[in-house]
Amino acid sequence: MTLLIRQFMKSFAISRLQAGLVQSAFYMGYFLLALPSALCMRKVGYKIGFVTGLLLFGGGTFLFWPAAIVGRYSFFLFALFVMASGLTFLETASNTFIALSGSPETSERRLNFSQAFNPLGSITGAFIGTIVILSGVELGASAIQRLQASGQYQAYPYFETLRVVRPYIVSGIVSFVFAFLIWKSSFPILRDEGDAAPQQRTPVTVLLREPHLIVTILAQFFYVGVQVGTWSYFIQYIQDYTGEPEKTAGYLLTGTLAMFGIGRFVSARWQ
Repeated sequence: MTLLIRQFMKSFAISRLQAGLVQSAFYMGYFLLALPSALCMRKVGYKIGFVTGLLLFGGGTFLFWPAAIVGRYSFFLFALFVMASGLTFLETASNTFIALSGSPETSERRLNFSQAFNPLGSITGAFIGTIVILSGVELGASAIQRLQASGQYQAYPYFETLRVVRPYIVSGIVSFVFAFLIWKSSFPILRDEGDAAPQQRTPVTVLLREPHLIVTILAQFFYVGVQVGTWSYFIQYIQDYTGEPEKTAGYLLTGTLAMFGIGRFVSARWQ
């Protein structure tokens, strides 16, 4: 998402506040689809949840193509919302599936260890995105004025917008392949998918009266806010205060994600 913020600032000549809508559209998918995805999987099982999430994510990535052709920023935001909706299904299914796939006493350790692999995807995505999405072509105000005067400026944002399409289409194809493989695979029936599950469920109203749960939700809210706020404008921050080009800032972003990943593995190992 960080790379998209920087790229859209160039492609659509928008402000940082407007570019920040990338994160708003993305996390709105999590906010709106988290509980519905859990209810859906309670009824139809985790296998359908995985497949639904992969199909939604892949569908969102393919929406980047018409969004780039149309050249509408709002279209990209909708595509990101669809992608995030798919990721919501995937994370809800994955976390619960991992927690229930073994002894309850070690469920937290399994979750922390499995989630320690998340930064590997972020590192890979940031590195590849820096190479493929960021062109390194950054026009100054005078260069933009010259292109506008000659009637050639529109080719620049169109070129920059198209650069985001190919990597996301590839990601969509991979997600569709995984959806097919999971659909063809057999899944074990977990504890909350059995006949006895309805008697073991705790109402949401009871859970919301647990003070530790409320504090945990607040802590997670502020943590994600800080993390997203920091990384969203990292590239722009590096450029503003060091004068480094966008590709160098992208590689530095990859380095910060690598440090984050190391911290996740260390904390999971010593828990």
